[in-house]
Amino acid sequence: MTISTRKNESYKIFDEIAYTYDFLNHFLSFGIDLYWRKKFLKNLPENETISVLDLATGTGDVPIVLAKDPRIVSVKGIDRSKKMVALGNFKIIKKNLSKKVTLEMGDGVDIPFPDNTFDLVTISFGIRNFSDPQKSLKNILRVLKPGGRLLIMEFAIPKNLIIRKIYFLYFRNILPFIGNLLSRHGDAYSYLNKTVEDFPHGEEFKKWVDAEGFANTSFQGFTFGIVNLYRGDKI
Repeated sequence: MTISTRKNESYKIFDEIAYTYDFLNHFLSFGIDLYWRKKFLKNLPENETISVLDLATGTGDVPIVLAKDPRIVSVKGIDRSKKMVALGNFKIIKKNLSKKVTLEMGDGVDIPFPDNTFDLVTISFGIRNFSDPQKSLKNILRVLKPGGRLLIMEFAIPKNLIIRKIYFLYFRNILPFIGNLLSRHGDAYSYLNKTVEDFPHGEEFKKWVDAEGFANTSFQGFTFGIVNLYRGDKI
């Protein structure tokens, strides 16, 4: 089965690894994923109040981080994985964030919300698993209010040759072995890693964002270029 075919049903993989997902995220990234998500807070739109939609929300890590900013009045997270959403809602209740954060089932490609609804749309390590990323970008622009902002955090390939060799050694061999072993899934982390190398990054992905009509687009790399934070505004 090809990567593009598997993307249509990637939510099934996340259902199967849901109960080990948070632990493995932190363990396999050496905890740096927590640092990466905090970068969203430094790139918020300059509104007095901000309503947020988080796509591919998983277990709600991004909504939980965003809820710390007092300007953010509401965060809606959607995901196709029923088990991930259930675990996320448990975390939301445990952290007493239910008045500010809601998680529910929903498709990050078709995006089941009216036009001009949100001030900010975020995606953290999810768009590369979408069946149609360009359609998602088009719908993100649609649901954003004028003046709204898109923020996407996604993996990239480091440019430095030495860093890239170390990265590929870990990413292609060590990480999938440990991830598959501890999640007790045959190839979940092998598949997820392949989607990183299969997906455009840097200037190439920025061109996708430009093509869908976003303005003021940019991207910033973190941790030796392992991840990029992409940004675009709706005029």
